[in-house]
Amino acid sequence: EETVYRLMKYFDFSFSDDETKKMEEEDCIKDLLKDGTNANTVEYEMPKKGSQAAALIKWQTQFDIKLFTFAKEIFDAQTKVFGSKERKKEMKKRKKEGH
Repeated sequence: EETVYRLMKYFDFSFSDDETKKMEEEDCIKDLLKDGTNANTVEYEMPKKGSQAAALIKWQTQFDIKLFTFAKEIFDAQTKVFGSKERKKEMKKRKKEGH
C-alpha cells in the first residue's frame, strides 16, 4: 500500500475531491492490493527440492531474485529519507526492540 501512495506522490496523482469517488478510489486500491491482478489461477505441482526442474527454475530466476533484493534495499533506503509516517514509526519501533 505504501508503494502505491509513494507512486501517487511521485507522479503527482491525487484522489478525487468528491468524497464518494475518493472512497471508491481508496477501496479500489485496497481491493487491488488484497486480491492482486493478473494472477495465475491454474493449479500446478511444485517441483521437488533438488530435482532438475527446481534447479532449472532457480537458475532461471537468479537475476529476478537479485533485482528484487536490490529494489527492496532501495525501497528501505528511500523510506528512511521520505517514507510514510507509519513506516518510519515501524522502523523506529524495530530499532528500539533491537531488530
